[in-house]
Amino acid sequence: MFTCTFVSDAGALIKKQTDNDTLTSCWEMARDNKEGFIISLELLYHNDKVEGQSICQLCVPECRRDLAHDSVFGGHLGERKTGERIRLSFYWPKLRYSVRQYVMSCTNC
Repeated sequence: MFTCTFVSDAGALIKKQTDNDTLTSCWEMARDNKEGFIISLELLYHNDKVEGQSICQLCVPECRRDLAHDSVFGGHLGERKTGERIRLSFYWPKLRYSVRQYVMSCTNC
């Protein structure tokens, strides 16, 4: 069983997740129990493996993705390390592409 990240402002995040078009297909897959997507306490998560370890990633709506890049989870460590760090806790469609675009525009990276 996976242990999922606790979210302090769950109500607001649930609304942002459900209102975000980029997560629509993820919600559908979770309802169909496919591709590792699950719904726990009304929040959307994705089960994955990173470096051989099973993890539960919070699905991040588009409006919150810059926070994942700029937080300690991202770390301004360049594309590969930033992406892997984010993947330890978070998921969104086209994550690798968005990390690449963000790192290319980030003066700290």
